[in-house]
Amino acid sequence: MRITEETKVFHLLEECPESEQIVKKYFGYFYEKKLEDIALKRLSIRGAFNVLNLPKQQREEFFKELHENLGLDVPKPNLERE
Repeated sequence: MRITEETKVFHLLEECPESEQIVKKYFGYFYEKKLEDIALKRLSIRGAFNVLNLPKQQREEFFKELHENLGLDVPKPNLERE
């Protein structure tokens, strides 16, 4: 599975259930407010980042963690630049 900022959070969780720990770490607000069933089904990864106003560094860390922990194909622009 190839993951980009346009990937729906729901599809990521559906295809890679083991990604839930990382999703909860970065998108915990939706879980705390019990909005995960609504928001995460409709929002792309980028959309969730924008709603939470996450800085670029955290966005890059999210993709880096997905890549390292799940071995997913993550496009270079989404990974932290060395």
